[in-house]
Amino acid sequence: MNAHETMLDDVAAYALGVLPPAEARAVAAHLQTCEECREEYRLLRPAVTAVGISAEACFDAATAADSVAPPGPLLKKRIMRNIRPNVAEMRAVRPIVWPAYAVAAACLVVALVSGIINISLNSQVHRLENESAQMAAVTRQLRLSNTQMRTALADLTAPDSQRYAVANGEVVKHANRLYIAMNALPPPPKGKVYQAWTLRNGATQMSPSVTFVPNPGGVAVVPLPVNASQIAAVAVSVEPEGGSKQPTSKPTFVLKFT
Repeated sequence: MNAHETMLDDVAAYALGVLPPAEARAVAAHLQTCEECREEYRLLRPAVTAVGISAEACFDAATAADSVAPPGPLLKKRIMRNIRPNVAEMRAVRPIVWPAYAVAAACLVVALVSGIINISLNSQVHRLENESAQMAAVTRQLRLSNTQMRTALADLTAPDSQRYAVANGEVVKHANRLYIAMNALPPPPKGKVYQAWTLRNGATQMSPSVTFVPNPGGVAVVPLPVNASQIAAVAVSVEPEGGSKQPTSKPTFVLKFT
């Protein structure tokens, strides 16, 4: 046992009030300068009840007196033997004192974890915002398509629409809107699509328009993005996927408005 461990034992005896005056004064002076011993003294004060147990072993057997023998080394050893398990137990539950660098490291870890969590949350927020924007765009497109479909259905069935018969279907004009409505169009060859062409009033060359493919039943309803009143002719040809700038095959039909 080193000198400091011996002093810890003296602190325990001091806490129990069984040290001789000289030793008690020495311990009291030491407590003024030693933080560890002050903490030990604070923890051991509850062990004062152990004094009775130790004192019983120091009664004068010859006289059966109830007074405690004068404090001495033997009393100190007996007291320490009785309270040492309590001391060990108290030390076991003593709170941990973290060094400053450990506290700083812990704070850094907390900050890093918090930062990672914040980054993750921000990423999730951005992802949800992007998904929300995409859903809003899809919703707008669906509403537009729904409106166009209702308009096309009304135009195609309106009794005042102008209808022009062509191979495998008809071209329908209503107000300023123009449609190609096919009902028996064969599927195009692999890697090919159908492409519409329009000729503006006074022009000498067809302009490329939308591409399309009929459904398995040969049906295709194609709104043309033009002002019908400005169009002199409409045609359809088979072209490579993606369309062409100029027709590359013989048109399946050419309709001139008179």
